[in-house]
Amino acid sequence: MTQVADWETGNLDAEGTRDRILGTFLAAGEAFVSGGSLSEQLQISRTAVWKHIRSLEQMGFQFESVHGTGYRLQRIPDLVLEPLLVPHLRPAAKLGRRIHWFSSLDSTNAVAMKLALQEVAHGSLVTATEQTGGRGRRGRTWFSPQGGLWLSIILQRPFPLRIAPELTLLASVAVKRALELEVGVAAKIKWPNDLLLEGKKICGILAEIRADGEQVEHAVVGIGINTNIPAESFPHDIKERASSLQALTGRTVSHIALLSRLLTEFETLFDQLVLGHGFATISDEWRQASHTLGTEVQVQTPAGLVTGFAERIDDHGALYVRQADGDVTVIQSGEILF
Repeated sequence: MTQVADWETGNLDAEGTRDRILGTFLAAGEAFVSGGSLSEQLQISRTAVWKHIRSLEQMGFQFESVHGTGYRLQRIPDLVLEPLLVPHLRPAAKLGRRIHWFSSLDSTNAVAMKLALQEVAHGSLVTATEQTGGRGRRGRTWFSPQGGLWLSIILQRPFPLRIAPELTLLASVAVKRALELEVGVAAKIKWPNDLLLEGKKICGILAEIRADGEQVEHAVVGIGINTNIPAESFPHDIKERASSLQALTGRTVSHIALLSRLLTEFETLFDQLVLGHGFATISDEWRQASHTLGTEVQVQTPAGLVTGFAERIDDHGALYVRQADGDVTVIQSGEILF
């Protein structure tokens, strides 16, 4: 049974036991941990302990096994799991304390939206090593193989529907800050939901909501970052406009370090949004990092195509485009084609 099926049937016990076993090994450091002690601690059989260790090995963990002594953790892969991420979070942090990890998933956003209906904890994450049907705006497929950072943040704090469009803008600033602090690169923001480095897309953001009247009951913010994907892995039709941090910098990025910083930055911005201090408080920072303002653009909007000069963005994130006839069109939602 796949991990997706396990989740859909509500069987999360195995995931919790696996994380507790991993947490025990992390706490032990270089010391051996016996199968008997794990069996007693978790109230499971030694056979079950062995199966969980085998599962961890299949995920990329390596153990030294000594008969009569136990197991010792020797290698830790860069996976987004609770025992690996939580120690890097601030003590008061809410985001990232519960993680639903999958080796392969169609879409983290799709699973996150279903979990949100089950009233999982605010700040829970859905992450995957790869997505087979990652979604971008307007239903487009998002290339998301192994080597990237793919996640969705579940937000269970209600806020006014009118400020929902600001979620994507806040997330883009949070990613920009995290990249500066953890990777040392100055990414540019393409309105409304992409980040570019050296002119190539390295990150996409997709926010989805469920609302009741004029209030958002819960939201999901999906973030995909091309971190450690080899340049040659990109399909021919996108390799001229998309790349990865590793390909552009020559360095391998720690997913745990980058994500912990990203969650810290985004949580601060989201808390401000809920309190009524949203995009306006960081709009100047967004403008300074903009790849869009001051350029000629063609924007696909729900009402049709708009072509002109991207003049400014207001404090709610709307884009002002001056067309050839001098008229200014205010765009609340759309996609820049060039």
